[in-house]
Amino acid sequence: MTKLLSFRGTITAADNAISKNTNIFTYTSPNLTRAWKVESFYLWPNPRATAATDGQWQLTASLGTDEIEGSTFESVATVEDNRLIGWMSKGYNMRDAAKDFIASPTGLNDNQAVMDPDHIINRNLYINFYTTTDSDTSPQRGYNYLLILREVKVSESEAILQMVKGVAQDIRN
Repeated sequence: MTKLLSFRGTITAADNAISKNTNIFTYTSPNLTRAWKVESFYLWPNPRATAATDGQWQLTASLGTDEIEGSTFESVATVEDNRLIGWMSKGYNMRDAAKDFIASPTGLNDNQAVMDPDHIINRNLYINFYTTTDSDTSPQRGYNYLLILREVKVSESEAILQMVKGVAQDIRN
């Protein structure tokens, strides 16, 4: 039976901004035949921050096996980069109150990423995301994540191939 590993954490970032290359998992082992596969990844915002606006709020995120470059929103969400292995995009409603709040019209379970099934993690894993809103203000907000990994056995040659694939491989070039 394979082993599951789950962990969770929080990241703080401003609305209407990019948060990139937050390392959430590092794996080093002399045994190349042991690796991890992402079973599921969830990311969702804390519902409150200090600002008041009515409108729409968008969260777009990706999981990567290496740090990504670029300062554009597109660098977070592209499928043209082999280092990115999971993606999510989710819309929310933002409402004016004593403190602003955001609400997911479809619930917490809809905050799950779509994962590329052809990946293994044998080094690092990074969260990248950005938000856009109707608001002119950009308060700091907490983001929660839950990651579930499954241990997998691979051959040494597959591990080496995945290491090369997972580091700085842009399929546009």
